[in-house]
Amino acid sequence: MAIVESRLSNGTLKLGPTATQKDFSCQVTNVRITTAYEDDGDPLTTLCGDFKPSGRKMTGQKLEGTVVQDFDVSTGIVGYLWDNSLAVQEFEFVPNDITTGATITGSVMLEIPAETYGGDVKARLTSDFAWNIQGAPTRTYAP
Repeated sequence: MAIVESRLSNGTLKLGPTATQKDFSCQVTNVRITTAYEDDGDPLTTLCGDFKPSGRKMTGQKLEGTVVQDFDVSTGIVGYLWDNSLAVQEFEFVPNDITTGATITGSVMLEIPAETYGGDVKARLTSDFAWNIQGAPTRTYAP
């Protein structure tokens, strides 16, 4: 099989109910889905020396990334996060052009990033976010 390389480009990140989704794609400089695992139980060793490792279980997934702060407008992502802190909202993440790649949908619990108002003087201000995905996200691929 030949190398297949994916890149984030011309994608979208939308938040909110499908009918009233807000597209924040132009405020996002980094976005990814992360997954965490942990041991499920203890490993087992018997007298004869046989060994069975502990199992693994997924403990959660997050939608993480970086947004450009836009606190000068009330309709931006900073305002949206402040207005919807700790609310469970639908999301739609398209990593690349919708005609060629996957669309990932689900729900996340929104949290205001630790730094949302300000930073270094005269610098481009960004904030890192990490929102817990509620349940399992759905991946749909273009035909």
